[in-house]
Amino acid sequence: MEKPNKKQVLLFYCVESEQLARKISDQSDLIQLQSINWRSFDDGFPNLFINNAKDIRGQHVAFLASFSSPAVIFEQLSVIFALPRLFVASFTLVLPFFPTGSFERMEEEGDVATAFTMARILSNIPASRGGPTSLVIYDIHALQERFYFGDHVLPCFETGMPLLKQRLHQLPDADNVSA
Repeated sequence: MEKPNKKQVLLFYCVESEQLARKISDQSDLIQLQSINWRSFDDGFPNLFINNAKDIRGQHVAFLASFSSPAVIFEQLSVIFALPRLFVASFTLVLPFFPTGSFERMEEEGDVATAFTMARILSNIPASRGGPTSLVIYDIHALQERFYFGDHVLPCFETGMPLLKQRLHQLPDADNVSA
């Protein structure tokens, strides 16, 4: 049986993730970096442009996000919602950190579940030509958060802990590290 051809992926990224995106693309010839013009109008709202938008039709597309602060989330969501609508073959959102779940505790009536709100927003990313968005989240803080997402995205939870342990064991004083 013949092996299927590996898919080329067009990787878009936010400004904060550019260095990581370049490191990722250096690991494989199948990952091609794509660019977005991240500008703002005079009133401060995003003025965004996806370069080569016509050329991504039918391609496998990924977006490397960074929701590090509320100030950058809206502009990234705007791109995240636009990319699948460009008739791409598939769309994957990679979120190295799910910020709203890190300190959130529901302890009394009136507390607002911001992690649930963010999951609901991400659950409404439009489908690509190939189906629902694949949503890859690293080191989610609480496993119950997986149930916050709706049926319109396919959440996949990964961890970077094995890589961290490997790096810790490479340190000069690795004997002093407990893992």
